[in-house]
Amino acid sequence: MVGTMISAVLLLVVIVLAVKLLLQRKRLRDLAESMEDYLNRGGEPAPFSLREDTVAPVENAASELENRIAVLTERLREENERTSSLTADISHQLKTPLASLRLFVEMDESAHMAEELGQIERMERLIGSLLRLEKLCADGYVFSFAEHPIRPLIEGVWDELHALWPGKQLSIEGDALIRCDGKWLSEAFQNLLKNACEHTAADGCIWVKIEQTEHTVYCSVEDNGGGVRKKDLPHIFERFYRSEDQAQSGSGLGLAIVKEIVYRHHGHVSAENGKNGLRINLEIPILNLTKT
Repeated sequence: MVGTMISAVLLLVVIVLAVKLLLQRKRLRDLAESMEDYLNRGGEPAPFSLREDTVAPVENAASELENRIAVLTERLREENERTSSLTADISHQLKTPLASLRLFVEMDESAHMAEELGQIERMERLIGSLLRLEKLCADGYVFSFAEHPIRPLIEGVWDELHALWPGKQLSIEGDALIRCDGKWLSEAFQNLLKNACEHTAADGCIWVKIEQTEHTVYCSVEDNGGGVRKKDLPHIFERFYRSEDQAQSGSGLGLAIVKEIVYRHHGHVSAENGKNGLRINLEIPILNLTKT
């Protein structure tokens, strides 16, 4: 009789421990799902636990971590807004004297008027590009995501650029359907193709290759301009960066803008020297997002 009672008590203890373990595992699983939702989809942070068990410290550590992330994210957002506002103010203050300078140059009609106007236009483009880059970095633009085939975007960009470089040849291989902001991704390809045109001969060639897997779109843009020196490759996406042997043309911001646009699509961009010249590689995940 006593043995039967002991066995029953032990069985009850085992059942209680098993139920407790299952409940703890469920809480940990729920916590993991909650953290994933918070990090990837902007869900609510995990609540602080008032329980006194082995899982509560983990729940409270996760709650504290998520709250710290929220505070740091807000501070970063405020700092980005200040930077964007400062850049906009500086750009606005520069545009006014430039407009006056243009007027005086046109009135004087000196022998160097064409060159002077060219330099003023270059400064205006530089200010505009810098403002766009800073607003991108500060999340100052709203991206509108929709499904787009990539090839028509590139072809549309090339139709506009080809008039400026009629001797260049573009070859596009492949296509992919991707959820993106068509306007901004087109600007990224415009900067990539423009950069390739500026660094190739008058009859230069550009190759675009597009591949799609289940989860990622891969796209490369390669030219036959001979490439860049190995030590310059890690820096070509930095703003205003130019190699020692590169001509002082353009704003020096095109590839930096490309990097930010791809980043806003949760992607990655890199550079390498291919067989014929510089190759820019884009990796953009295929996302089914309901909000941006």
